[in-house]
Amino acid sequence: MNEFNLSILRSFLNYLTYDRGLSENTVDSYRFDLSLFIDFIESENGKETKITDISSKDIEKYIYFCSKRGVSHLTIARYISAIRTFFKYLIANEYISTNPTEVIERPKISREVPLFLSEDEVEKIKDTIRVFEKNDAKKVRDLAIIELLFSAGLRVSELVNLKVGDINLNNEYIIVKGKGNRQRVVPLGRIAKKYLEEYLLVRAKTVKKFSKDDGYLFISKLGKKISRISIWKLVKKYAKLSGIEKDITVHTFRHSFATELLRGGADLRAVQELLGHKSILATQIYTHITDEAKFKAVFKIDFDKFRKKD
Repeated sequence: MNEFNLSILRSFLNYLTYDRGLSENTVDSYRFDLSLFIDFIESENGKETKITDISSKDIEKYIYFCSKRGVSHLTIARYISAIRTFFKYLIANEYISTNPTEVIERPKISREVPLFLSEDEVEKIKDTIRVFEKNDAKKVRDLAIIELLFSAGLRVSELVNLKVGDINLNNEYIIVKGKGNRQRVVPLGRIAKKYLEEYLLVRAKTVKKFSKDDGYLFISKLGKKISRISIWKLVKKYAKLSGIEKDITVHTFRHSFATELLRGGADLRAVQELLGHKSILATQIYTHITDEAKFKAVFKIDFDKFRKKD
């Protein structure tokens, strides 16, 4: 790689590390994907070819080359995501004036796409809770559970293991402990914050009845940590009562979270971090989503300001 291209790539990787606060593994993934791309362009167009001179035809030629070499559609989709993010950086920093990736389409993914809910369908489920749940304390708790599943993309194990101390209402984020005990920070939307504020008042009254408080956020009427089975049952119950015919599970809300973000134009690797996926391959099942809509109000949050800086 020539010195000009290497210098710009290093600047971009530093931006990901220090400005956006992405993890070392994520930055390494960008480094690998973009190095392959730039090396291909230099081998095709000459060693002294500058990144700033790359055209959409050059990118299409690279995609065609990868396809002919048997690279999977999922991996090509990841490459395109990296290239798009890179060129957005070049535009933002005035290295180039036009973005050659704007006409590049993602390859069609033959893999079956996950079931997801629209925002209206989630609202329908919440309306069902308001109508059918007569116990006010349980109503407030269950609304908070459904909203967190949808607007934070939590796994059921992550939800039940949340503790009160993991919630930061002032700065509007939660600390989530995922697989392998890896921690991540997920922003709280306006609606989720409202429901949590209401639920914490209800929870405080509940735990006063008992001598011990283990600190878990979501608890049963007996003051104990709510179980995974209880979460699954309440999701099934309210989904059925709402009249939605989809086979909804707890994980459907996680799929819906990722779908809304990508539909709004979020970067694939940002979604990877918010979901807590160790590998971006797990996130690529959502690349069927096109950038056809703006972020929903609940997602209008500056995700980067919550990320840990190196």
